[in-house]
Amino acid sequence: MKKWVWIVIIVVVLIIGLAGWIIGTLVWAGKPNADYVWEFVKKHPEQASVTLVSNGVIVAQTEPDRPMPLASTVKIIVAIEYAKQAAAGTVKPDEPVLLQKLESYYLPDLDGGAHPSWLSDMESKQRVRDGAVTLEEVAKGMIMFSSNANTEYLMEKLGLANINRNIGELGMKSHEPLYPFVSSLLIPYELMQTYPGLERNDALAKAITELKDMPMEVFRVKAVGIHEKLRQDNDGAYKRQANIKDWYNEKLDRMNSDKLIAASTADYASLLAKMNGKTYFAPAVQKNLDIIMEGLMENPANRSMFEHAGRKGGSTAFVLTDAMYATDKEGNRTELAIFFNNLDEIQAMKLSASLNAFEVELLKNADFRSKAAAGMDSTQRPLNK
Repeated sequence: MKKWVWIVIIVVVLIIGLAGWIIGTLVWAGKPNADYVWEFVKKHPEQASVTLVSNGVIVAQTEPDRPMPLASTVKIIVAIEYAKQAAAGTVKPDEPVLLQKLESYYLPDLDGGAHPSWLSDMESKQRVRDGAVTLEEVAKGMIMFSSNANTEYLMEKLGLANINRNIGELGMKSHEPLYPFVSSLLIPYELMQTYPGLERNDALAKAITELKDMPMEVFRVKAVGIHEKLRQDNDGAYKRQANIKDWYNEKLDRMNSDKLIAASTADYASLLAKMNGKTYFAPAVQKNLDIIMEGLMENPANRSMFEHAGRKGGSTAFVLTDAMYATDKEGNRTELAIFFNNLDEIQAMKLSASLNAFEVELLKNADFRSKAAAGMDSTQRPLNK
């Protein structure tokens, strides 16, 4: 057989082998494995922060005081301010909000389909009336579907200063201030406009350099300025002109992920305990908060196991976070804050696929909880609320 034929055969075999390995890896990454989560935390503590609380006692921790990017988990703070203002009568849960108003804050294809999924759910449940939904549905969509557009609207409606005031009131010492983090995605566009004589790619390169060195105080101010432009963008002209899909790239995605609002799992575990205990917030506030946070209880299977349960997670290509609380039928309370950062694609896929299974096992299986805790700091101590 000629030499070139052997070369072709070898190349084909290598390509088939590589394709098989890639497919096998992707299949593996997509399969849930509850043990993978705690094993990952044990092997990669530099990428993780965990605080697990059971009946008021911290039973496991890994780097609990390290601030980590929160992604959409930060929306819990917005939900708390909504519940406070709804209880005080400052806003009315049944007041109509035009979908067109929410559309002003929607950046297509940058939220994993969250906002369109929420809109479809509202249509299927016949919650849309005269082109509007209730404010309560907007807040629920922020938590249950993680709509970024709903979040930015609520920042406008509730007031960013009011939302951020909760951080100090709740004693969350590690928590960075909230800012309109969807609006911030358009900061590079605004920076590019300051280089009118350059080709777009050259202007983008300069914008990236400027963004990299930008202090967070300046970054937040610019995000608020863009938020105001989106608020006034009734016909969508500003978003069309910005055309984010034409220039947004992986480097910017990484930079924006690193600039996300950060806090520690210790702070979030303390917050979850306040929500789970049902005595910290005034009854009217707690009632409105439960409506927004406890969408899990709409599932009959969850109602059969828990008195109440709530959850909010978040993710980027590099970040995965979750904050969960539950009280079972025997009155046992569990709070878990678990944050990951600097994940590669396979790690992110496997953790995303496995996190729910991990949390279910923690809640149902005492032996699993002990095994998982053993992989972390399991020195038990009271939770500082």
